[in-house]
This record gives sequence, C-alpha cells and structure tokens, in this order.
Amino acid sequence: MVEVADRAAEAAWKIGNLEDFDRRLDLAARRVDERSGGGGLAAMVVYEVALMKSGRPREEVREMVRSFRATFEDEEEPLTIAHASGIMNVEGDDWFFGDRNLRVLTGRLLGQFQHRVAQYNYVDEGEVLRRWADGYDTRLFIRRRIFETEPIIGVVGGLDLRLLQHLRVACGGNTLVPTGEAARALETLGYAPADDYETLAGGEELALRLDLPAPVVGEMLEELGREGFVDYAEPPRQETTREEEPADENVASEGGAVSGGAAAWRSGEQPTPAEREDRVRTREEPAAGEEPTRVQDPQAKDAPGASEEDGDAGIAAAPESGHEGQPGTSGLGDS
Repeated sequence: MVEVADRAAEAAWKIGNLEDFDRRLDLAARRVDERSGGGGLAAMVVYEVALMKSGRPREEVREMVRSFRATFEDEEEPLTIAHASGIMNVEGDDWFFGDRNLRVLTGRLLGQFQHRVAQYNYVDEGEVLRRWADGYDTRLFIRRRIFETEPIIGVVGGLDLRLLQHLRVACGGNTLVPTGEAARALETLGYAPADDYETLAGGEELALRLDLPAPVVGEMLEELGREGFVDYAEPPRQETTREEEPADENVASEGGAVSGGAAAWRSGEQPTPAEREDRVRTREEPAAGEEPTRVQDPQAKDAPGASEEDGDAGIAAAPESGHEGQPGTSGLGDS
C-alpha cells in the first residue's frame, strides 16, 4: 500500500509540474462542460448516452439529440423523463438511427430512472441522476466488478463498463471514463499496464492527489495518451535523514533501559568515544564492572563482606543473651 501511495504521489507531482499545466487544465474543463450532454435535461442525458452504443461519432449523436429536443420540447410541458419516454414509445425507430434495439435500450434506461425519481419527493431529476452516479452502492458494484448486477444497469442490460462510465460522467458523477488513451497515459506516469477497472481506480486516485474533479483529470489523461507524452520532469528525491541511520551496535540492550542506540539518536544525546570504549570493556571483561552486592544477590555466600556479616550475626543477633541492663528476652522471663 505504501508503494501504491508513493506511485500516485509521484504521478500527481509530474502532472502538476507540467510546463503547460494551466493550458491543459483549462482545455480539459471545457471538454467536460461540452460532454455533460443533454443541455441540462436529465432525459436527454440518458438519451444521448444510449445512442452512443451505436458506435457513431459523438457529434452525430448530439445532432440527433438536438433534433429530438427541437421537435418535441414544449414550453407548456417540460421534456421530463416520463414525457420523453412516452414520446419515444409512440415514435418510430428513426430517432435511434433505425435501430430498434437502441430504442428498447433507451426506453428501459428512462423507465429505470423514472422509478428512481419517483422514490424522491420534490427532488430535481438532474439531482437524482447525480446521486445515482456518485452513490456508494453504484461505486461499490463497479469496484467489485459486478456492475451488471447493479439495480438500474442490471435490469437494462446491454451496457459495458465504458458506456456506464460515460453515463455516470454525463449525469454529473465525480468519475472518469477508462479509455485506452487514459490507460497509456497512466503507464507513462509509472502505473503498470491495467484493465479498465484498474485504469478507473488509478485515474480516480490521481484525481484525489491533484485535488481536481475526476472527469477533468480523465480528459487530461486522455489528451496525454493521444499525444504519447512522456517528457515528464522527475520529482526531487529525499535524502536519508539521521533518524534513518543504523543504531550503535556497541550499546548493550540487556539489563535495564538502553541509554544509547536509537534512544540516543532520538534524544540527541550520543555517547562519547571514551564512554563507548568503557562500555565495550565492561561487556568483554565482567570483572571490570561493578561488583555485585548482597542487595543485588542476597543468596551469594561468597559476596564481598558476607563472612564478616555472618560472624557479627553470631554475636549480635541473639536477643535472649543480651547484656545486663539492656532489653532482652531473659528480662521478660524473670518478670
């Protein structure tokens, strides 16, 4: 995990330090605004993304959406999801490039979002779509690679991951489309070759590092991938600090607190050469150290002063043979 975090931080530094970063950022933001789709109408957002399944150029798809809106939009009756769905049910396949399957797909998508809108009271349709796109459940299904079982997409069917991501971005979700160009750009930034799921995760992680909306970062990555850009500046490398230097091997770690080694480096108190030599001599020659006392080893018979203490104890330790005029047990017996 540390390696992944370091890689993301390095990639973010490379992008943030591009010489033309501001120009690329402005261009990416404009493209995101252009690709929001539908002119702000939730029904047209869904309609446009469904038509993209045809594989036709984006501009051709948008021209079809503009024609539909110009034909059926009415000031007295807004072009809501329910209203647009009703129109498409009675109109022919011409509004779907003559493809009946596209018509069925669009109708199912609109129907599922219509049910979602009905679950909210007095919430704008566009906000309902945004909540779905950024919802925890939606992200969880994608993260677990089971988006086909997501309540809306699973019922509709026929959408792959990239088309689903196009829909989330168009609905205002803070995500990106894992295109091949974006994957190539991530590889040049140090990421390993990845599938669409890993490309999506890497792009969103990079957006967090850059503190930018994920759709904007996605557009920047796509542009860098198309250009085959590789001339990134290298981030500065950090030098090893004193705290990372190895601890003193000559400091014993037995018998109490350690006053040298890592503790000394952290506290800034390092042993002098004389102290180090003394510690080495003490460890190699135990006799040169402090001699144990009876307090340290009360069972030792040969401890210094032990015989003297034992001899004195034979004279002074018997209270019953105390001297006359001094308190003792014999006086207690006489009374």
